Amino acid sequence: MTKPKVGVYGITGCAGCQLSIIFNEDEILDIVDLVELRAFPFIKEVNADEKFDFLFVEGLVADKGDLKTIKKLRENSTFLIALGACACTGCVPAYRTFTLRENYEHLLYKKQQHIEDVKPTPIDDHVKVDYYIPGCPPDKKEIVSFIKAVVQGKQPRPFESPVCVECRRNGNECLLEKGKPCLGPITIGGCDSVCINGGFECWGCRGPTKDMNLDAMIALLKSKGFDEKFIQDRMRTFVGLKLPMLEKVMQKGNMDKLVQIAINHGKDNT
Repeated sequence: MTKPKVGVYGITGCAGCQLSIIFNEDEILDIVDLVELRAFPFIKEVNADEKFDFLFVEGLVADKGDLKTIKKLRENSTFLIALGACACTGCVPAYRTFTLRENYEHLLYKKQQHIEDVKPTPIDDHVKVDYYIPGCPPDKKEIVSFIKAVVQGKQPRPFESPVCVECRRNGNECLLEKGKPCLGPITIGGCDSVCINGGFECWGCRGPTKDMNLDAMIALLKSKGFDEKFIQDRMRTFVGLKLPMLEKVMQKGNMDKLVQIAINHGKDNT
């Protein structure tokens, strides 16, 4: 059987998602002979003109160079996989969309004319993405599972249940019930609830579930005493560009009623 040609590429990002693959050394060594690794930063030179069967792309589009590159990579790959939160949702770099330019203008490139800034956006705003491996950073087991599936000719199946499912499975106490602003109920799982296992709240880095109830989530956070600005800031940090309805939901006239229902529900469970 012909080995699939695999590549890993990074546009604007921190390279942490690529390191997730390298740090998974034991598992990677088990499957590296099953694929033809044609490109990988730090290991093999990356050529955007190379042809790939499967291409993992980390980072988001933040300048015109990124935009040109991602279109070229899409053209030269059969399957393109968005790797990590920046590629999937825009992540923290996209937060500047929700703040004043004066707050980040000092960070922009002014002298390098070839680096022309554009609105920071996930890659599916510009090209077709065939599969998503979310997370900041993505779970290394999820990356390996994907590679194993495609090598065997199987259709990889993404995790679609919320983080709460894994949280319950791991026996964690619900942080929302303790009054902490956890976004687990509306966030895609697959991370083994790693943050909650360590005592931290879920910030939603893996992106929203397809069936999320944003109204109920906002109402629940309000019932715990968190104000609108806090809720907006928390939800925008990783997935703001994937929640375009956020402001409209928070301004709905029935929100007070939903908040009261959430408060009453909390009382019933105490």
